[in-house]
Amino acid sequence: MQSTYFPAGTVLRVRCSTYWHYGIADGTGYVIHNSKKRRRVERETETEFSEGRVIEISDIIGPNPRAAVRYAKAQLGRTYNLFSQNCEQFVREAHGLQIECTQFQRLVVAAAGGYMTINAPSALGKVAGMGVLLGAVLTSSEKQPYQNAVNGAKLAVGASLILPSLLRRIL
Repeated sequence: MQSTYFPAGTVLRVRCSTYWHYGIADGTGYVIHNSKKRRRVERETETEFSEGRVIEISDIIGPNPRAAVRYAKAQLGRTYNLFSQNCEQFVREAHGLQIECTQFQRLVVAAAGGYMTINAPSALGKVAGMGVLLGAVLTSSEKQPYQNAVNGAKLAVGASLILPSLLRRIL
């Protein structure tokens, strides 16, 4: 009986409570990933990588998946760093994409929106903060949150300025 594995270069992810953990399928049933647990780039079976969690296919993909696998293999043993060499940054780098961690970006933008919501001196500032927070939270975990946060703030402030007068007319 022949097993079916994820195609070489496919970026895989598993949910780890509040974040996603990423790795690259090598096409033979193994996943190369920068492991926070082991503090380095590792090659493990799909089962070891998932640790019993559901494996999903990520939207992250570069122009040459096989080259990404070759690059990832060459990085085995490289050190893990949450801020500069984490699992998401590793798969993006291997695929020749901009090296970033959109999950961390979402966290920072959402925190800024929450801070604005609580501490802004004006009601409009608080409403804008809510829009920033919602824009960041509603952004896909694999996309930059900045534009959605700005759009959320614009929408929230615009709605807060327009809706009261509309409601007065209706009611």
